[in-house]
Amino acid sequence: MTMMKSLLLFASVVAVSLAKCPDLKSLDEFDATQYTGQWYEISRYPLIGELGETCVQTNYTLKEDGTIRLENRGKKPDGSIDSIMATATVKDPAHPASLSVVFDEGFRGSYNVIRTDYTQSALVYACDSLLGFNVEYAWILSRTAELDQSTQDEYVKLMADAGSATNKLTVTPQDCGSVF
Repeated sequence: MTMMKSLLLFASVVAVSLAKCPDLKSLDEFDATQYTGQWYEISRYPLIGELGETCVQTNYTLKEDGTIRLENRGKKPDGSIDSIMATATVKDPAHPASLSVVFDEGFRGSYNVIRTDYTQSALVYACDSLLGFNVEYAWILSRTAELDQSTQDEYVKLMADAGSATNKLTVTPQDCGSVF
């Protein structure tokens, strides 16, 4: 595959921009203990690693050293369960909701909690530069398999007002119960 075809494929499955990253600030205060537990992915920007997956869910566990251990699971199109593990660490104590994630496979990412009430919903966002492009990642999460539309609309508006490409958000079907 040529480099141009590769870039077009890349651009078609993630929210990509040449403009600067939207200014979405992580929470000033963040309680990792309250954040732990299971979350259901309600919607996301497309991710190559999750193409075609449904019932994507994450379980967070706070470790004694203050890091957060996470496991993501999702149902692949063939019905099997896909799983990936990672460890999240606070980048700077002054910004406790801005985390660095290192997956067991070795790749890294950012994880910024923009909004959460800890008991019902969360908005997570990251924007990283890759080959001169800004690549956006966003997840709307819920403690249950469904989230009220008004909360989803609030999160989408927050991202859109900051300049994020919210037209790339895709719904994650949650029709198979817990995968944990």
